[in-house]
Amino acid sequence: MKSEDRSANPSWYVLNYVAGPSRKPAFREIEQFNSANSSSLQLFAPTYVVREERQGELRMRTVSLTFHYVFVRGTLPQIKQLCISPNGFSFLIDRSSEERYAVIDDARMAGFMNIARAYRNCLPYFSLNDIDLEDGDVVEVISGDFPGLVGTYIPRPRSNSGDIALHVYNNVGTMAFNVKASDVRVIEFARNSTRANDQIDAFMPHLLKALRLYAAGEPLTTTLAAKLSMFCGRMEVARLNSRKLDARLQLMLHAASHIIGNMAQSSASLGRYEKLKDSVTNPWTSAAHTLVLAVISGDHGQLAAGYEAIKALQPASKSHRMIADEYAYYLTGYPAPDA
Repeated sequence: MKSEDRSANPSWYVLNYVAGPSRKPAFREIEQFNSANSSSLQLFAPTYVVREERQGELRMRTVSLTFHYVFVRGTLPQIKQLCISPNGFSFLIDRSSEERYAVIDDARMAGFMNIARAYRNCLPYFSLNDIDLEDGDVVEVISGDFPGLVGTYIPRPRSNSGDIALHVYNNVGTMAFNVKASDVRVIEFARNSTRANDQIDAFMPHLLKALRLYAAGEPLTTTLAAKLSMFCGRMEVARLNSRKLDARLQLMLHAASHIIGNMAQSSASLGRYEKLKDSVTNPWTSAAHTLVLAVISGDHGQLAAGYEAIKALQPASKSHRMIADEYAYYLTGYPAPDA
């Protein structure tokens, strides 16, 4: 692309960002710049989560995936104005290219964003406050009384002690331990996960929250990333007898995997969904599927078509109302169906 064309069209520029004395994060500087200049620069500053121990306390810390490099999308005049302002941004010069500045096209940037999402949402361990273990899950205790202990999880009904029970193999036999643990790493999910229908119903609100963040270009919270990762890991091998339920599951796996950056699983689940989608006949379920697919693909026309299919219907349940509310959220100017 010629430089004069580049000047007029928004592109992704690779910039340096070194915070000044105010220590403002890059996104705050971009927000202030956009507000002051009536512009709409987009920032992408990928991060990932690492495990850190300080004074005996284990915690997760978010660090930059690309060190001091960030990516900002805008026109060349806007980016130049950003870089001459005293805010910590500066150009990365690309001496190997005819273009003076390091620029990434939209297609390559989209691929990199997928990879970065996978890094961001690959958590080193899970907090027991964020996930639900099942009978037969093999876990490693990360923090608690016995860090490093590996065993098979045993459910303890009506227990609120904060302990988890593990079967541990010690070359002679197995022993049951009641272990105080706050964080675990799931090594292997139990096969033949039970309560598939209940788990799918319970997961839908979490997926809708994640879709809103995805549509807004915002990162998942650690809790939400944990829920999506656990659901995908547990349910990707599930095979259900009901084609309708399996279609719903595959759609959820497609969306959740795409959001956390597991594109291989997302594509595989979408392929299975395409083979099952004709079994879905309920208009509200079809509308829910359309909404999920439209948000993932960024297809506003598909959203509008999905809404048209239900706008004359009366929501008869909490799940119907939830879907109606999501359409109202995404489609400005389209009222939710009457309660």
